[in-house]
Amino acid sequence: MGGGGYGRYGWRRWAAMGGGGMGGMGGFQRIAPERVKKISVVTVCLEHGKPDPNPKMAYKIVPIEQFTDSPNVRLVCEALGNGLVTQNTAQAAAWHLTDKMSWFQLAQKNRVESKYTGNVRWFSPLELKTAMLVVQEIDRIVSTADEYAKQSDADASLADDPS
Repeated sequence: MGGGGYGRYGWRRWAAMGGGGMGGMGGFQRIAPERVKKISVVTVCLEHGKPDPNPKMAYKIVPIEQFTDSPNVRLVCEALGNGLVTQNTAQAAAWHLTDKMSWFQLAQKNRVESKYTGNVRWFSPLELKTAMLVVQEIDRIVSTADEYAKQSDADASLADDPS
């Protein structure tokens, strides 16, 4: 999973960014049939523990709604795709939301384990703190949107009531 999430990540057990952001693509491009084009897409893994992707794997980019109905996960992906958070911060937030990994588990996760050179943590303390704040803000946004939707539904019901 090295390389900051560029190039080799597409869809298989990995999700491409939703919303308006397409990372390094610079917007949508038209590619003629039977043509091949290499693109870089910033992504996060949405299923912790699956094998790391490699160029020999077949990928299929699909809308995030086909993978999860969580608005929180969608908002993390949109924030990454729109350049509002770094890839590693979004990855920590995504694994916390999709795989219910605790912040302690994420803090203990090693990217590299070597008895000769030592372990390298997956996430820095700053990335984890930022991911915590991102999840907290996304929870606030989603709950505010839910409250607004409930109020709108109640207002619509009152408007439809003839009494």
